Amino acid sequence: MAYKLLGDVISDPTDNNINGATLVHIVAVGADVVRLEKADGTTLIGQINIPAGGSIDLVKDSTDVVSCSNSGCTPIAYHW
Repeated sequence: MAYKLLGDVISDPTDNNINGATLVHIVAVGADVVRLEKADGTTLIGQINIPAGGSIDLVKDSTDVVSCSNSGCTPIAYHW
């Protein structure tokens, strides 16, 4: 498995499609709730809690938007 970076870390995004990435690496600076919504901003897909210093890799559609007030998000392309 290999990762290709698609841009710089986006700090504390709100309703951001993270450069259209379908894989996003998220690192929480402090405890955080990550929200994933459809691009219309009214359809919640889901949310997850991340502890301070924790990280997740989030798979999403390119148009889905991410909001997390205390995290850094790195846009990644996934190749296998």
